[in-house]
Amino acid sequence: MVKEDFSVEIKEEPISRSDYETERNKPMPNRIHGTIQTAITVALSIAYRSDFSFPNEVTLNKSPIATPDICIYPKKKLHIKESEVRETEMPLTTIEIQSPFQSPDELFHKAWDVYFPAGVKSAWIVIPTLKAIRVLMPDDQNLLFTAGTIHDPTTGIELPLEKVFEDVDL
Repeated sequence: MVKEDFSVEIKEEPISRSDYETERNKPMPNRIHGTIQTAITVALSIAYRSDFSFPNEVTLNKSPIATPDICIYPKKKLHIKESEVRETEMPLTTIEIQSPFQSPDELFHKAWDVYFPAGVKSAWIVIPTLKAIRVLMPDDQNLLFTAGTIHDPTTGIELPLEKVFEDVDL
């Protein structure tokens, strides 16, 4: 009996910035990021879909280019003929989920330097390693939620924190 060797040598390539990261000006998300993004989108859609829409990965027509993980817009009918490559209407709220190798400060600066000057009313910063969400507003309100229900005073949206992190353990 001949035993064949099916092992493959795997060479690690140096980590370089992907097209995704360059295009969106943010790190590549991982499975935890995607799971949290889905949980937030689904929970918000179930509770508030008659008043708001929650599109993911909308590239905003800003400089620098910004692509929040989730946007919150007032509910309205969208028309394919009027669709733009980059969205000119700013969302009420942006939601950014911290990716591996990304600092919360980077996301805070994006809110202050890009989103708020463009007219965004609130920015959620989701920090998976702390199972926390910080809600920032341009008037310097800064709310940190580590338990209970997230409340965004600008939209009136409330969301149980356990819904966001129910499939994620530390």
